Amino acid sequence: MSAFTMNIVSSVAVVTFDAPGQKVNVLNLQTIEDLGEVLDRIEEMGTDIRGAVFLSAKERNFIAGADISLIEGLTDPDEAAAMARTGQKIFDRIAALPVPTVAAVHGSCLGGGLELALACDHRVASDAPETFLGFPETQLGIIPGFGGTQRLPRIVGPVEAMKMITTGSPVYPGKALRIGLVDEVTKREYLVDAAMAAVAGNLPAPMHRKGFAAKVQKLFEGNVLGRRFLLNKARKAVLASTRGHYPAPLAALDAIEYGLNHGLARGLERERSLFGEMAVTGISKNLIHVFYLRESFAKGDPSPAAGIRNVAVLGTGTMGRGIAALAVERGMNVRLIGRSTKSLGEAIKFLRQDVEDKHRKHRYTGVEADWIPTRLTVDTQVRGIARADVVIEAVAEEMDVKRSIFSSVAEAVSDTTAILTNTSSLSVTGMAGGVPNPERVAGFHFFNPVDRMPLVEVIRAGQTSPETVDRMAAFARRLGKVPVIVKDSPGFLVNRLLLPYLNEACFLLQEGADVQQVDRALLGFGMPMGAFLLLDQVGIDIVVHAGATMLEGFGDRMTPSPVLGALAEAGRLGKKSGKGFYAWDREGKHHTDPELPKLLDPYLAGKGNIGSDDIVRRLIYPMINEAALCLDEGVVESVQAVDAAVILGAGFPPFTGGLLRYADSIGVREITDVLNGLAEEIDHRFVPSSRLMGMAERGEVFYP
Repeated sequence: MSAFTMNIVSSVAVVTFDAPGQKVNVLNLQTIEDLGEVLDRIEEMGTDIRGAVFLSAKERNFIAGADISLIEGLTDPDEAAAMARTGQKIFDRIAALPVPTVAAVHGSCLGGGLELALACDHRVASDAPETFLGFPETQLGIIPGFGGTQRLPRIVGPVEAMKMITTGSPVYPGKALRIGLVDEVTKREYLVDAAMAAVAGNLPAPMHRKGFAAKVQKLFEGNVLGRRFLLNKARKAVLASTRGHYPAPLAALDAIEYGLNHGLARGLERERSLFGEMAVTGISKNLIHVFYLRESFAKGDPSPAAGIRNVAVLGTGTMGRGIAALAVERGMNVRLIGRSTKSLGEAIKFLRQDVEDKHRKHRYTGVEADWIPTRLTVDTQVRGIARADVVIEAVAEEMDVKRSIFSSVAEAVSDTTAILTNTSSLSVTGMAGGVPNPERVAGFHFFNPVDRMPLVEVIRAGQTSPETVDRMAAFARRLGKVPVIVKDSPGFLVNRLLLPYLNEACFLLQEGADVQQVDRALLGFGMPMGAFLLLDQVGIDIVVHAGATMLEGFGDRMTPSPVLGALAEAGRLGKKSGKGFYAWDREGKHHTDPELPKLLDPYLAGKGNIGSDDIVRRLIYPMINEAALCLDEGVVESVQAVDAAVILGAGFPPFTGGLLRYADSIGVREITDVLNGLAEEIDHRFVPSSRLMGMAERGEVFYP
């Protein structure tokens, strides 16, 4: 069956993309061939028709892009460039049709899908929340290869094109209209009518960028020297954010600049050549691996969570109000319980501000922006939650407090209501002890900030039933999160790997390293922030508390550095107190603190010169060892779960492919040799696990 069908409606060729047996439309060799056959027919009709409209039959998707498996298997740059040329040629044919062409976009329009739309004369989009347009290619280590780097800057201007392509961030209909990416935004039910009207030339007047800044930008974009300035500025921004670990955004800027300076035809040639170079890199292969990892955990049967409509959230701190806002915006009715009317008022303000921001960015319509906050009700008492399908506790990390809350909740809800805790380190099994039907109790660990961090650890306590685990994993997906199922164990997975990493950074301070040196080394490795900046962001007191749990659970190999206790005792709790390993100003910016060395002086054991590579090995190799222990203990069931969790929950560099894929690239033998050397020279906490030693002896890898 062809993926494309064509019908003549009022002398207009209406071309519908509906990939057989697929939830979304993707471009592969077969669908491109099918599209070519449709274009043959349109070309034969010539001006006997008035125009052509391209649309999708999928419920929430226009075109999701090119089939990633095609890129995954590429090893020859020339072969990759030839594949890009195939896509370019088919879209060149659309651009050359002698009649007006219109893309009617509803749902996700990404990568090759947006390139098809850009090849059309006009673009009309629905205003539905599920409609967005973008180029995520650089997040896969490649660049748009079917004309995107050439047509996009000619339509929206170089500045907006550079932002879209180098960041991979999607653009929603309101902004798409404002920057000229689409020509009209309409209700979904009127989309085809609007597209047919566009064929006849009946389009609204284009929006123009206004203001002094817009005029200056246009002036710069319109000449070679101005564009060079803008592109150099963009390159500096890319290098500042990627630190050179991701070559694709720089290659995309090269393609944009070359095309603007040498014309469309030569620009397309440059684009496909650079696409070929990027598609065969190890970084691209790792990022594609990460894409599949995320997809494998993000997808699942939604039916177990289908009946969840009413959610109660206990706690109005950063996590509680973030969870409440997330559930409300995902269409659920939320009852938020707080200790004071002041904290509840702040939570309501937080939600309204978030919704208003998204309305301003055209993520929500005016009606939606008015309606969403009405789904939130608040109270200072645990009452009015009898109809809750799920209760999520997000209060202070104190076991007695949480047990008391669980008892109160259990009395107020039905026997089938799922009771969840957002604890980051405490025993879920211990909390569930006094709850009737403890099989419905589980951990549900979000990461901060809730709206941006994709991971949720679904914690299987000793009594948690498989049905509850499946239901809560499906619930996490309904919230737009990626669930990883872990066993109830101190620190669960992500914090169990992170705490030794943070602790080791403090031991390095004792040996003579300084805060900036350690953080620079980790940034150079690819971590999103240094260990000490992360400690300040999380809160020293929270890390000390979690460290005590880890020490109790795993013994003296988790002995905390005394530096952490010293800072906590001095009231230096990090960003929230104004001082930690850094000094923080009122704007939330951090600076070197000259008072810190004086505080640390009693704990210094040396003034050794520690190189960046040694710093990275000291912090990352123990994480690999701890991950091997987690696999042995059944904390998680697969190496894929480890890598998905550390990337999505801890920000481990995606270009490495994940912690254990990185371990394979170094070699397990090399890692165990380094750890054994550190164990002999420094402390037994570095002793490799039996699993890691066995793998080294047998020459095994984590990913066979």
